[in-house]
Amino acid sequence: MDITIPRNKIHNRRQTIQVDNTVLTFVGQNGSGKSALLESIFQKYLDDQASTTRVISFTSGFNECYSSQFNKSVKSRKRFVVKNPNDETRIDNAINAFFFDSSWVRFLVFAACALKPRGKVAEFLNTKNLISHDANGIDTSTYIKFPFRVRYYYIKRIQNALAREATDPSFLSVRRTFFHDYLTKVAEAVYSSNYEFDDSIIKDERRINAKDLLNILGNDINKIFSFLAWSSSKDDFIFRKEAKLFFGRIELNDLSDGEYQLLSIFSLLDLFDDSDTIFLFDEVDSHLYYQNVQKLWSCFENISGKIITTTHSADSIILNDFNNIKLVENGQVVPTLLADTILKRLESLASGLDYKMQVAGKVRYIALVEDYFDWFIFKELSRIKVPNFDPTVFDRIHYIKCPSNWDQTSQEFGGAKVNWVEDFKKQNTQPDTHKIFLLCDRDNLPIADIGNSGLVNRAPNRQNRIPIPGQGGNRMAFLLSWKRREIENYLLSHTMLTNHTALQPIQNLLPPNDQLAVNNSNDNENVRRLDVKTALQPLYLKDNITGISTTQRGVDFNKLKTIIDEIPASEISEDITNLYNFFSNNL
Repeated sequence: MDITIPRNKIHNRRQTIQVDNTVLTFVGQNGSGKSALLESIFQKYLDDQASTTRVISFTSGFNECYSSQFNKSVKSRKRFVVKNPNDETRIDNAINAFFFDSSWVRFLVFAACALKPRGKVAEFLNTKNLISHDANGIDTSTYIKFPFRVRYYYIKRIQNALAREATDPSFLSVRRTFFHDYLTKVAEAVYSSNYEFDDSIIKDERRINAKDLLNILGNDINKIFSFLAWSSSKDDFIFRKEAKLFFGRIELNDLSDGEYQLLSIFSLLDLFDDSDTIFLFDEVDSHLYYQNVQKLWSCFENISGKIITTTHSADSIILNDFNNIKLVENGQVVPTLLADTILKRLESLASGLDYKMQVAGKVRYIALVEDYFDWFIFKELSRIKVPNFDPTVFDRIHYIKCPSNWDQTSQEFGGAKVNWVEDFKKQNTQPDTHKIFLLCDRDNLPIADIGNSGLVNRAPNRQNRIPIPGQGGNRMAFLLSWKRREIENYLLSHTMLTNHTALQPIQNLLPPNDQLAVNNSNDNENVRRLDVKTALQPLYLKDNITGISTTQRGVDFNKLKTIIDEIPASEISEDITNLYNFFSNNL
């Protein structure tokens, strides 16, 4: 499902959002534009009166933008102005793009209790022993109280309508709408069974039991909530904000903030979920502790409609399907989300290794690399070198930054990456992960210890294949290495360096027989072992930066791509092809 939305208050262009699965979750820093995106989606459907998609927006807090958007739409389209039956269709469809705030929660939960006895609200309340049932499973303990009135102006409208109808039977008035019909039924239920609108009703608190709602208003959810929106607009008949909802002696306010939030969301799903509904939930997991967050995301997996939500919760990120998460920056959805980005996001949300490893366990293919700089060079060189290069090989693999931390005297080769895998195994007994590629700088590892594919050879204290848990398939972590000192060495090209008058300093470091040559991949040990960072960095660093060691922030990736594009395939090492093939063959 593609949703093309107008510009928002942060991003000044239209954009199309793909909602492929049931849930789409936006993550990002405060002020990144997550809520702005939801507001833009809501505005699209507020404006599109012909759409058959129903959009239900909800926040349990105070969202000025949603409220302002909705109120402007109500006013401009006269959503709840009822004069005669011709207005019914317009107002009946008002629920097709509707904003529910906290003032609606009691009526939502009440309706779910009354009309959905096997729904999510009833199930939750049953587990808390908050409601009772009769022999037929009907809720006998839930009821709602609310101030109700019928003002004199409305009595005059009805009397005038009756007078007109007496002389003109075809006259259409509010008296012939389902709104008046529902109002009549409510007045008969809470005030007098013989009420005929011959006198006004003074504002007073009234009560309806959940077991009676079906008999009073039926089960047409759209009509019920269209009626409630009309009747509570400007507190004409029902004072929605003053309602109280009881489960026996327990009022909704007596429950915790988390229980309130769950019941709010569950009631919306019970009442409005179908294949044509999109739910917009801003910070849906606010006030929830871990067990309730679990209940929430588990519930989302089994709905018919779509949910678009935002979160700041590390727990929610972990419980999400990784493919359902989208990063928002400057009001725009970032097209591709990498695991490394999510792990960095988790560092700002929660401390501890557990969170990060559990998220990693949702990723099918992982590459542990020194940083994005390495992964970028590998991908761009593969694009030039490999016949029939398939970019989806890299698209399917999520890189995660992890140093190798190896020296000959104190640590095993790739020690930090191997330790990462062991921590991963401790936190994931049944991960979705199938393969982890531990791609290391060679540094001073003997060339004889690296196979042609890039797989490091086994040694007495070194595994090159580490089994990872999970059912089905050959799940494995592979210890790999460049055959050159580090990734920068693969940028050594006679043609490219000549273009930038940077060839001679490199040639001066090499014996005559091993110097760089045109149309030669230069796969000799002297080239492999060169430390060339200082010589090459001026070609790809941002202006006014003279050197970087452990950060990629100084890299100008446009410059880097430009110099890589100048390298002929014939001057790129076969190591690149061999490593690409190893990755591809293990997906």
